[in-house]
Amino acid sequence: MKKRLFFLIITVMMVCTTAVVCSTATELPTLNWVLQTVETSLTDPRVEECVKFADRVAQRTDGKFKIRVVLAKELGIDRGEFPQAVGSGTIEMAWLNTSVTGGISSLSYTGLFNLPYLTVDQDTCLTAAEAINDMVFEDMKALGYQPLPPNSFFVFTPQDLLSKNPIPNLADLNDIKVRVWRDLDAKLIQSLGGSPVYMPVTEVYIAMQRGVVDAVNTGPNGMVMASLWEVGKYYYAVGLEPSGSWIVANNKKWNDLPPEYKKIIEEENVAMIKAMYDKYLTSTREQQDILVKNGVIINQPSQEEIKAWRDAGKPIWDEWAQQDPRNRKALDAAIKALGF
Repeated sequence: MKKRLFFLIITVMMVCTTAVVCSTATELPTLNWVLQTVETSLTDPRVEECVKFADRVAQRTDGKFKIRVVLAKELGIDRGEFPQAVGSGTIEMAWLNTSVTGGISSLSYTGLFNLPYLTVDQDTCLTAAEAINDMVFEDMKALGYQPLPPNSFFVFTPQDLLSKNPIPNLADLNDIKVRVWRDLDAKLIQSLGGSPVYMPVTEVYIAMQRGVVDAVNTGPNGMVMASLWEVGKYYYAVGLEPSGSWIVANNKKWNDLPPEYKKIIEEENVAMIKAMYDKYLTSTREQQDILVKNGVIINQPSQEEIKAWRDAGKPIWDEWAQQDPRNRKALDAAIKALGF
């Protein structure tokens, strides 16, 4: 009798447990989110990883949680409007580039990723991002959004130089006309004796042909996309700051997610960021290989030249730090973490 009662209790417990699990599963909401990117092509390596991330989330939720990855201007929202759009909940998730967050008053210190020769590659960018992570998380939450946990910062490809002619000494640019697209890079080029010229990368090909500029500062991806190997054969891996981006989610939308969905997002976000890290390395090499196959010569700066560029950058760092006490705090944290 006792044995029969025992099995009866176990059976009832199993039925109840199964009912609870099934009930929980059926009660999970059906959601459709948007993840806004800044890129214009689904073949961009980072966009590809976002699409894979969204696919994995959908698979693990039996199609109940769908995330649509959208390209620049697809929704008619400019990248400068992303913070307001995600903060208000107009979109659920977005890339927030450091070039954009640096223009937000309470996040001005994220402009440290635009400081020339403070960060020069993926690892130094990630080190600097970790150094200011607590500041960023707190201040972004106050604006209505937050980085995906545990970390959602990724880095764009390095910004190097492609020149029509050999550059004998990178420490003395000797009035070489260099296409730039960022103000602080222009200051750096000028302090090294060069002449910065602001220009969209789409205009560089003809400008180099005509001698309007002698060299271009952009990433290897941009050089390949614009076929710049046809007008410049000398590549200098100077490693100007690559900049980066956080993937953020609207606070309320995130807080309203069931714990099951949050767990899936966190786990798949880790996989996505790791894949982006790996693709940074492979994509850069692949693009440089294409340039080499088309006759471009890759040159590595000497230690003396690197020191000259960093020394030229330091006064620019200090000038920027003086603009806001938070800038100084972030810069000091980054310098300490980077070991300068």
